[in-house]
Amino acid sequence: MTLNNKLKIYIFFTAIAAIFLFVYLIPTIPAISEIWLPLLFFIIISIMAEFIPVSLPEGGEITITFPIDFVIILVYGPGMAMIVSAFSTIGLFLSKNTKRVDKILFNASQFSISSGIAGIIYSISGGLFGQQNFINFVLPATLCALAYCIINSFLVTGIISLDSGMKPSKVFRINIREVLPSYLAEAPLGFIMAIIYVEIGILGILLFFFPLLLARRSFELYTKMQKMYLDTIKTLAAAIDAKDPYTHGHSERVSMMAVKLAKRLGYLEPEIEFIEYSAILHDIGKIGIEDSILGKKAGLTEQEYEKVKQHPIIGARIIESIEFLKKCSTTVLHHHERYDGKGYPDGLKGEEIPKYARLLAVVDSYDAMNSDRPYRKKLSDREILNELETQAGKQFDPDMVKEFISLIKKKGIK
Repeated sequence: MTLNNKLKIYIFFTAIAAIFLFVYLIPTIPAISEIWLPLLFFIIISIMAEFIPVSLPEGGEITITFPIDFVIILVYGPGMAMIVSAFSTIGLFLSKNTKRVDKILFNASQFSISSGIAGIIYSISGGLFGQQNFINFVLPATLCALAYCIINSFLVTGIISLDSGMKPSKVFRINIREVLPSYLAEAPLGFIMAIIYVEIGILGILLFFFPLLLARRSFELYTKMQKMYLDTIKTLAAAIDAKDPYTHGHSERVSMMAVKLAKRLGYLEPEIEFIEYSAILHDIGKIGIEDSILGKKAGLTEQEYEKVKQHPIIGARIIESIEFLKKCSTTVLHHHERYDGKGYPDGLKGEEIPKYARLLAVVDSYDAMNSDRPYRKKLSDREILNELETQAGKQFDPDMVKEFISLIKKKGIK
């Protein structure tokens, strides 16, 4: 696989940052002659943990090394944690038999940076390494765990974004956001492991390794479910494009613009995800409309137009039958309603129209006007803006139009 320049630079600077951080932390590393056995033990179990990674829906992987790294930070300090983190990526090499040095280098670097910085935060917030009673350092340990997870998530989001071309916010929403709470939930396990390790040694860690494998299994089941959801949406979206080639890419463009408008309106992340899926699938009902009507270059007859007006109903029924998409069906059903009550299928008016459907109506119409269709060429930028302004309060929610036009003028929409 050929890496793009941005990806190469990102990996290079991540590796350089890890090296500088390790050099800075060398004084914190205990004498190897005194800790060679635990060092070897932790390297081995970290390699085992990395050997069974869980693939994320849109690229990248997650492992169960965090609790192990957490134990090492608390007991031996960040310097030793960086050494173990770097060696743990041997498990990646063994599990995939990969020749991608860039992938191994990045993983070694990002795990090391996460461990190193987390250990520094533990220390400066009052934590002491290798204590008999870690219960006195709950707050520093909590800050340490948060730092590790945030840094790790940030670095992984960056690499997936650069590799896939997907926006970081979307990568985080799909790959990281839902997994992060489970990831953080491993911190108490790591904290307890550290306490027991100090008391009884290596045997204490082995007692907890099975629960770690169960945690790994839960990650795997969740990511498989997420991938199944995304594959379903992509398949449905492909069906739309195959049915109506004249609007190829329309759903994807509408989805991207809808997300931008939703963010401008201050919607929460779960709402944005909901809007994104609804926008991708808003025209899925067209698979129930004859090709001769969808591709007709002349104006539609009244009878043909009545058939076209059925596509939101057909789409809503299709989506409603898929459990995890069911909540999108109302938005799909009403995205052709008009603010003045003259739309279809139910003639809803004003605030009666669901707000996500009102948002989608503006964005959908904008892309339709900005695209060539069988029966006309796309409108000019001035004509589109004029149409949006004219139809505010008639076809469209005036507040949605106002914010969308502001987004266009600020070049937030292309």
